[in-house]
Amino acid sequence: MTLLLRTLVAPYYTRNAGFLGVVVYLAFGFMRPQDHHALMAAILTSPFLLALTASLWGLYTLRATVFTRQLLSEPPQRFLLSARLLPRSTRWAGWVLVSAALLLPVEAYAGWMLQRGFVHQTWAANAALTGVVLLLVSASAYGLDERVRNPYPERALRLPRWRWSIPYVLFYPSFLLRHRPVATLLSKAASVGLLIGVCRLYPTDDYDQRLLLIGLMMSLVAHAPLCRLFFEFEQTWLRLLPNLPISPWGRLGRYVLAYTVLWLPELPVLLYNAPVRVSPVYMGTLWFTGLGWLLFFHTFAYRPRWNPDRWQQQVLGGFLAGLLLIMFGIPALGWLAIALCLTGWQFVKTTPWLRNTHPA
Repeated sequence: MTLLLRTLVAPYYTRNAGFLGVVVYLAFGFMRPQDHHALMAAILTSPFLLALTASLWGLYTLRATVFTRQLLSEPPQRFLLSARLLPRSTRWAGWVLVSAALLLPVEAYAGWMLQRGFVHQTWAANAALTGVVLLLVSASAYGLDERVRNPYPERALRLPRWRWSIPYVLFYPSFLLRHRPVATLLSKAASVGLLIGVCRLYPTDDYDQRLLLIGLMMSLVAHAPLCRLFFEFEQTWLRLLPNLPISPWGRLGRYVLAYTVLWLPELPVLLYNAPVRVSPVYMGTLWFTGLGWLLFFHTFAYRPRWNPDRWQQQVLGGFLAGLLLIMFGIPALGWLAIALCLTGWQFVKTTPWLRNTHPA
């Protein structure tokens, strides 16, 4: 059991520290304990809100399960695929333990809601909450056991093949749609949902444009796993790229186009949900600022001593530092300038190391 926790659960919390940090910030940075108590009372007395909460927990379960299933296919964890030789009861005991550990944030908040349910005597809602948590843990355990029993399934999503060659800027987006559709959909849904929520929150109080910058930062943290996956995609399928006769700035220009395609859905979301007091020009500046920081996330992975398992922890540290700097009133153009300078410096600095790593 300890082996499963160290090889599956610990990497999940390590690699998703940024995402989980944003969730904690949303839950306890904007809301006080009494606000949570009021929200729980509303959920426990409204079937619609209870179903909505269960759906959000289901999305979290799907994200955690998909991540762990992909982790089982990575070389360091492939020895766990031999668990299919164990008795069914032994396998399920291990997967239930892993699933319970993966869903610890859901179980903790559900336990808090149960405590409030005892106070309000909402017995039916308490029973429903217990059933939802048990169902989510069982579904996650079943997904893990199914991956062990069928470690190399056929792709469920088969996109039509192009009759023409795909340009380089679409290599990575097409890879995401074909091989990582669930992770891509969840990251984009979290990003778009955060931007819409911040834009809708803006006119409800005397907020300034710093709130929009905080929303942009949370959206970027949701995109951080896709940036990390882009780097791994290059290291796996495009190992000859550093040796091609393309200048560093030519490569950087191709990255700009690739990330423009990836970040493009957020542009209409920002423009359509722009608060009345904020100009569309400023919302466009926010979008370009996000594009600049996505490029920095990508080039940041080129450092010689980069540790992919600590990637999200570094993103979380940058997110917390960014929150402090936003409080000092740095404008969006300032953040854009910082991102572009860091991206250019990091990319030029690491290009010689990339060439030495993949000799011709």
